[in-house]
Amino acid sequence: MRILDAVRAAAETLEKAGIDDSLAGAEILAYHAAALNRMTAFIDNPLISSRTLSKIRRLTARRAKGEPVQYIVGHVEFCGLTIHVGKGVLIPRPETELLVEEAVKTVKSGLIYVNHEKADATDMDSYLTHQSSLSFLDLCTGSGCIALALAKEFPGAEAIGTDISQKALRHARKNADANSIVHITFRKGSLFEPLKQGMMFDLIVSNPPYITAGEIPELQREVRDWEPHNALDGGDDGLDFYREILGKAVGYLKPDGSIIMELGFGQAEAVYVMARKHGLSDAVVIDDFAGIRRILKAKR
Repeated sequence: MRILDAVRAAAETLEKAGIDDSLAGAEILAYHAAALNRMTAFIDNPLISSRTLSKIRRLTARRAKGEPVQYIVGHVEFCGLTIHVGKGVLIPRPETELLVEEAVKTVKSGLIYVNHEKADATDMDSYLTHQSSLSFLDLCTGSGCIALALAKEFPGAEAIGTDISQKALRHARKNADANSIVHITFRKGSLFEPLKQGMMFDLIVSNPPYITAGEIPELQREVRDWEPHNALDGGDDGLDFYREILGKAVGYLKPDGSIIMELGFGQAEAVYVMARKHGLSDAVVIDDFAGIRRILKAKR
């Protein structure tokens, strides 16, 4: 059988199972099993071995049961990094890349202080020399995707990610190794709990759980049945983690430090008010590409 015939057969199986985007999923699984890229498959349409065909069918059967494609192939691309994922760790979403972009923009548009000297971010030679002053904290780090993207962008910075899930942290450490990022620390515990007393940061970032508890049973099967509920459940109103993080953020931010958080649909106003209530200033909400108010940014 040729690869494109295998793709069509897999797509038919997924469509019959009620899987959305059945053709796209079939392509990803088939090309992964055959170790082919999409361009080669379409141009050459090579013959595949019976062993490869069997593998495609096994992977397709897993997808037909609702298992996310990302878990089946074992990784997802995020901000130019290959992030390994599996059951027990939240799958990075494209909209979270906006959080990283805003964090990078915030750092590069500001001034970095080292030994009371200013390093202008518009002067890249000076800026890179002074990067070692930068420190950032990623709360609810999960796969580590946000922390690792920032650590790659700012290789001289001190980077820490915390998460309550040991399984997620194993993936985060694996992802650091896979992307050759050594200047990062992952710590187990809830939010700020694993930090040493007196630790302060220039930047705090977080994509916390923000789905309301009542919405979880209504989520897509791929999310509801496969992704970890402790990375999704934000309490009765979805705001539990925002309350705790914003209630303590000022105590962990350096003067003029920033906090940047991803928001769930319809949560922007409540979280904005919360940020102001807890002493954060210059709070703004940024829309994603779908026009959803997605990112909160504020300063100490």
